[in-house]
Amino acid sequence: MTTAFSIGQALASGFRLTRRRPLQVWAWGVVSVAPSLLIGALMLRVFGSIALADMASHEPSAAVIGQMIQFQALSGLANILQALIWVVVTAAIFRAVLFPERPAPFAGLKVGMDEVRVAVVGLAMIVGFYAAAIVIGLLAFAIGAGLWFVSEMAAVMLGLLTALVAGVAVWCVILRACLIMPASVALNDFAFVAGWRLSKGQVLRLLGLSLAIVGVVLAIELALLGIIAVVLFFVAGINVFSLAAMLENGAPQTVNWGVLIPWALAAFIPLSWLQGFLSTVMMAPYAEACRSLLAQAPQDETRAVGLG
Repeated sequence: MTTAFSIGQALASGFRLTRRRPLQVWAWGVVSVAPSLLIGALMLRVFGSIALADMASHEPSAAVIGQMIQFQALSGLANILQALIWVVVTAAIFRAVLFPERPAPFAGLKVGMDEVRVAVVGLAMIVGFYAAAIVIGLLAFAIGAGLWFVSEMAAVMLGLLTALVAGVAVWCVILRACLIMPASVALNDFAFVAGWRLSKGQVLRLLGLSLAIVGVVLAIELALLGIIAVVLFFVAGINVFSLAAMLENGAPQTVNWGVLIPWALAAFIPLSWLQGFLSTVMMAPYAEACRSLLAQAPQDETRAVGLG
């Protein structure tokens, strides 16, 4: 029996989940944006005493460089926290789609085996991607170097062709593997094999779904950025595209960073909901595709659990 999932139904799952559980979506956004507040606090601490002109200078001073190095080190720790939060939120989104009737205290946010499986699968995919990229690069270089003394043009063309073909193959593997993560949550196991089998024959559909998700998210973000830029320009006269232009237009040489704190806190609520919404729109479709394919797959092949 041929199995398939609906791209439209999968793409709409994030919007349906947002409509059904808006407070959960907001909670996911709150915990996702929290590290950004930490980074903002670090910026206040690191850059609060630096003049705006120094930061806009083409040749920053030693003090600015030292502060930036310190900020990079601290923000690296915040990025690790952000990755861990992403794992927790992603697992919560998957459960909300796969098991809609289950009670979800604390917005479904918890640390358990689902989160461990999501983290392990995600880490395996990242390591696999970079390993494949390194192998492809070395292979293309070896082919090009081997033909270089015969024909430079042939070496370059064949090397590029090898990299292109291998790159397409890698992305096909990634598309095949993208259901392993939600399948691991659905099947309550590390579903490397089951998730791989589940996506057999679905590469083009998964590609279409992924492109549709990217298109929707980009459209939302560009629209919001455009609105923000227009509002800042007409209300405050701020050119958000050039810090140097702000100085030329008479902006103060120093910034009272403390004044920005209430504005940042006021923006936290809508921005956190937006972050939760975008995370839901990006991750829920894969869980919906997984749920649909599991419902059609033979029980002995996927050991599918009862999905509500």
